Amino acid sequence: MASSGFKRTARHFLIPLLPILATAVVIWVFGLLKPTPPESQAEERTWPIRTVTLDSAARAPQLRLLGRVETPFQSTLTSAVTADVKAIPVLEGSPVRAGDVMVELDRSEVELSVAQRQADVAELGAERASELNQQRADRQFLEREKALVEIARRGLDREQRLADSNLTSQSRTDEARQILQSAELSLISRELAVANHQSRIQSLDARLGRAQALLQQARLDLGRTDVMAPFDGVVTGIEVSPGERVRAGESLVSLYAVDQLEVRAQLPMRWTASAEQALVSGQPMTAITTLAGETYTLALERLSGQVNVGAGGVDGLFRFQGGQPPAALNRTLDLLLDLNARENTFSLPVSALYDESTVYKVVEDRLTSVQVVLVGDRFEDGSQRLLVQSGQLQDGDRILATQLPNAINGLKVDVIEAEPET
Repeated sequence: MASSGFKRTARHFLIPLLPILATAVVIWVFGLLKPTPPESQAEERTWPIRTVTLDSAARAPQLRLLGRVETPFQSTLTSAVTADVKAIPVLEGSPVRAGDVMVELDRSEVELSVAQRQADVAELGAERASELNQQRADRQFLEREKALVEIARRGLDREQRLADSNLTSQSRTDEARQILQSAELSLISRELAVANHQSRIQSLDARLGRAQALLQQARLDLGRTDVMAPFDGVVTGIEVSPGERVRAGESLVSLYAVDQLEVRAQLPMRWTASAEQALVSGQPMTAITTLAGETYTLALERLSGQVNVGAGGVDGLFRFQGGQPPAALNRTLDLLLDLNARENTFSLPVSALYDESTVYKVVEDRLTSVQVVLVGDRFEDGSQRLLVQSGQLQDGDRILATQLPNAINGLKVDVIEAEPET
C-alpha cells in the first residue's frame, strides 16, 4: 500500500515538469543550430580637407601700415601791416590757386605811409642836388681865393720893401699883412668846405638810401594788403573777420599745398635697416593705398630723423607717385608696403600654418608635417597670404589648407577641394 501511494505521488510531480524539460531541450537544440555571425572590424575615419598646390617663385612680402596724410608745405599767413580787414573772399576748405587773394586789408593807412616815404626821398634828393651845386661853386671860389691870397702876398711884399726904404708907414704894412691873413683864412675855410664835400655827399647818399629803402618797404606793405596764396592749396582756417583790426604779425589764414602731400607711417624696427639700404641704393620701397575707389602708388622718400618716445619703429615719409589724390590733411590711410622679394617662396593661405612653423603635406592621402620658415605676409585680392620657405617642399606638393583640430602625422584625409596654384 505504501509503495503504490509513493508511485502515485511521484507521477503527480513529474507530469507538470515534462513540458518544461521539453521546452528547454528545444531551446538548446535551436541554440546549437543558430548560425555564427561574421566578426565586424572598426573602419579608420577619413577627414575631408582642402589643399593648395605649391608653386615656388620670387615673391615680395608686404607690410600693412597705418599712415597719416601730412605736408611740409603748411603755412599760416600773417599781416605785414596794421590795418583793418576789408574782405575775406575764401572760406575754410576752399581750394585756392597760387596768387589768389585770400584776405583784403584796408590800403588807406599804408598809402599814406607810401606818400610820406616818397616825400622823404624827394627832399633828400633835393638836398643832394643842392650839395652838388655848392661843390661846383666852392671849387670856383677856391680858385678865386687862391688868387686873392697871391695878390695880398704881393701887396705885403711891396709894402715891406717900401717900409725898408722908409717910403711908407708901418700902418700900411700892417694893413697889407692883415689883408693877406684874412685872404688866407678865407682860403683855408674854402679848402675845408671843398674837402668835406665828399663826406657830405656820402651822408646824404646814406640818408637817401635809407629813405628809398623805407619807401620800398612801404610799397611792399601796400602790396601785402592783399594777402595771396603762396601756392595751390586748401584753406584750413581763417583767424579774422571783416572789419577787425589786425596788427603786424597777427595770424590771418592758414592753408596747405595740395601738390606736396606726404603720408607718414611707422616702420617696424626690424625693417628699418632694409628701408635705409633701399634709400641709399636709390631704389626706394613702394606702397599702394586705395582712396575713393582709386589705387595710388607711393614711394618711400626718407625716414624721420628721430624715434618718438615709446614708439616701436621709425616713421617713414612716403610721396605719391603720379597724380595727387583728393586726400584731406591728417586723413588716415591703409598702406601695403612691398619689401624685398625672396627667391623660392611659397604662398599659402593663413589656415595652412600650424604652430607658427608647421604645415602638413598630403602624401598618399595621409598628412606629413613639414617645418617651414615664415618669410612674411602678402595681401592678394583682399585676402591675406603667408609666404614661407622650406627645403622639404617643392613645386607640385599638396599642402593642407583646412584647419583641423586633430592634425597629426599619418592622419588619413580625403581631398574634397583643391585651391589653384598661387
